[in-house]
Amino acid sequence: MSKKTSKSTSTTADTLEGTLMFVGDTIANATSRVHEFHRAISDMPFKAVGAATLKASTPVEVVHNEITDLVYGAVREAGRGVFSGAAWVVRQANQSLASPQVIDEALDGELMAQVDQLPAVDQPNPVAAKRVSAISSAINGVFGDHLTATRNPMQVKMGLYAGGQAVGVEQEDLLLQFPKAQNHLVIFVHGLCCNEDSWALYHRPEDPDTRPYGPRLEEEFPLTALYLRYNTGRTIEANARQFKRLLTKLVRNWPVAVEGITLVGHSMGGLVSRALVESLSEDDFILRQAIRDVVCLGSPHAGAPLARLAAAGEQLFGRFELSRPIGKVLGVRSRGIRDLDDGLGPLQTKDGLKVMFHLVGSTIGDYTDSWVNTTLGDGLVPPQSALADNTGRAQRVTFSRKHHMLLLNDPEVYAELQMVVRQHLRARVA
Repeated sequence: MSKKTSKSTSTTADTLEGTLMFVGDTIANATSRVHEFHRAISDMPFKAVGAATLKASTPVEVVHNEITDLVYGAVREAGRGVFSGAAWVVRQANQSLASPQVIDEALDGELMAQVDQLPAVDQPNPVAAKRVSAISSAINGVFGDHLTATRNPMQVKMGLYAGGQAVGVEQEDLLLQFPKAQNHLVIFVHGLCCNEDSWALYHRPEDPDTRPYGPRLEEEFPLTALYLRYNTGRTIEANARQFKRLLTKLVRNWPVAVEGITLVGHSMGGLVSRALVESLSEDDFILRQAIRDVVCLGSPHAGAPLARLAAAGEQLFGRFELSRPIGKVLGVRSRGIRDLDDGLGPLQTKDGLKVMFHLVGSTIGDYTDSWVNTTLGDGLVPPQSALADNTGRAQRVTFSRKHHMLLLNDPEVYAELQMVVRQHLRARVA
């Protein structure tokens, strides 16, 4: 295993600094929304009195607004300033190994007391690391575009993972990390607000049928399973573009010649995988030859009702003065979430592109055409959206009695993945 630190990972100090910066921004934004709500309420009587008294109340209104502007402005800037200052302290400690004593004195000895409680760098706490990663991924799903735009260290950096470890895509790193590299790659792409650990949900050690898809496929077929981590708050197009560059570099540097790639995406991950494939041009010869199948599990190709509901709520509340601050709260949605309003639409096929799509949908009810199945589908994505339309080179299947997240780890879904892989690979001899 290469000891070189992957550029796709952040240190604990980076994450802490980013979190503090983000909290400061959140307090500032929340204060602004409360301020706007206060102003919307106060404007109503002032306008009524002004109309009745020929604007005699204007001086009082001006004084009121100036006072409230000062108060809310102070709260907003104080909140931002406190957390930005704390972030600065963390940054200085991270950048200068000679400064901890000075910083500790400034914080009345609190720094060293906290440092003593931290696990050693070379012996990280895996449980804590997973929790931090899960929280960070969830926050990035909602605010990831903002974190990227502000260069917040808390932003999730795109990278590949295997066995819980970041994968370096340089040739020397891959040779060390994958001494038994296979010619066929299966790359799992998680959905909104998730990360690579989501594929292990619903695993019960006492039930072999609930083992995650990756390890089961590696045991049964000669392939290597990898997992993509990415910032789900960014646009689907931006993530697909970056994924394409990363995958191209991976294929070029893989220890053995890559003969086939299967992309398995859950929810938004299916759209990112699909967007990557549909963006391939003649210049992307390596990936055009390598990618064989794209499996989309509960992906909202025609959009997700909840995303459209949030968009409709933003527009509705934004029309009225009193409810406009609520509309702005609903408007605090990442560009990644906004992309789920309408999805990617019909499958786009290109001449010479031989990729087969496998579109998997599910319903929380039975196989009947009840309103529950057709409207709610798996709880988040209805079947007609998960199955896209009737165009393109695609195989379509719908399961019953499975909610959206269960598609991440389910025996029947695994059987579908087996079928997809078996088209290209023979099962290992027991």
